[in-house]
Amino acid sequence: MHSYYHTDWTPETELPLKLEGLNTDTVYENFVRQIRGSVECEEWSEELSLRENIDRDARRQELQKQIDALQTKVRREKQLNKQVQLNTELKKLKREQEKL
Repeated sequence: MHSYYHTDWTPETELPLKLEGLNTDTVYENFVRQIRGSVECEEWSEELSLRENIDRDARRQELQKQIDALQTKVRREKQLNKQVQLNTELKKLKREQEKL
């Protein structure tokens, strides 16, 4: 899964980017880290690499979609025992999402 992160247009004077790194991968990662405050993503960890942060963000989004789908199923389900089963699975997904 590839993600495309973007920011709103910012005047050049308000967003100075520093060219840091010895190869293009490092330079790109440093650019992303410099503008990440404006990027639409969840919290990023400075200890993780760019790839790990992107993968973590993708997993968080995937879990949110599953949680939303399960919440819809719980609301539509008529049988109490199935609601309990779905709620158990829902709580498990929410705990996993919180760990990220």
